[in-house]
Amino acid sequence: MKPTNLKGQVDKKYLLSDFNIEFHLKQERKDKILQIKEKHLNHILFLLEGEMNISYHEFRNHLCRAGEMIFIPQDSIATAEAFTEIKYLLLSFNNQIILHEDMNWNELKEFDGERNVFHKLDIRPPLPDVLESISFYHKNKIACTYLDEVKEKEIFLMLKVFYSKQEVARFLKPLLKQDMDFKAYVIKHYINAKNVEELAKLCDLSVRAFTRKFKMHFDDSPYRWILRQKANQIKILLADKKISLQAIIKEYGFSSPAHFTTYCKKQFGQTPSAYRNSLNGKLNAISPDNKHTDSTDF
Repeated sequence: MKPTNLKGQVDKKYLLSDFNIEFHLKQERKDKILQIKEKHLNHILFLLEGEMNISYHEFRNHLCRAGEMIFIPQDSIATAEAFTEIKYLLLSFNNQIILHEDMNWNELKEFDGERNVFHKLDIRPPLPDVLESISFYHKNKIACTYLDEVKEKEIFLMLKVFYSKQEVARFLKPLLKQDMDFKAYVIKHYINAKNVEELAKLCDLSVRAFTRKFKMHFDDSPYRWILRQKANQIKILLADKKISLQAIIKEYGFSSPAHFTTYCKKQFGQTPSAYRNSLNGKLNAISPDNKHTDSTDF
């Protein structure tokens, strides 16, 4: 039997990262005042129906209509007022974004021209189809972190393909002020490194300089972060019953099945087989009841 290339599967089929991504689908009545509380995240609000105004930072009372999307950067104090009944989809995410290979952050910075421009774009086909698919999942109470990551990446792919670089640069302008390339490079290449030393070398930095820069951008040590990613990778592979336990043991360098069992008990509180059964084909399932339900907040 041909051995399974698990690293290839993880890198392409699965989206393993330290992303913080959530989608919220909401409807609000006319004259409702909305507020944003998750200031540590960036937000893209897709207005699907109705009209509203929105204010944050220096932008005050900007009119937004159905068919428009608004980027709200982290650390914003944002409020909005619904002029009609509204329906919107909110994407909330941290700033660890991997753009398509043909569009990197430095390239977008070259188009960083206009200042103090409200961060709004039309929702252009085929993006409405992507938003409709996300709305469908939420209406049917289908929610998991893996699916959110897939859809977030699909949205950014639509921005890359169907919008000009100037439009994307203007829309995501606040993100361009951050050192996004380092984060993106780490997330994209950490799977090829066996330890912190190798990852630092891939980033062309000394271990000391890499660790200092990593802590600044990820708010964690590289060692702990890599261990967490390894656990996430193994968790996803355990959810796929087509992948044998022996293949996972071999791929991740466990010395024996007993060693792997000890690892799983420590990380997941169960043996590999028991934990695989408990996943029941779902990864990090999130009940909609655990999402934010306060209609006064984004």
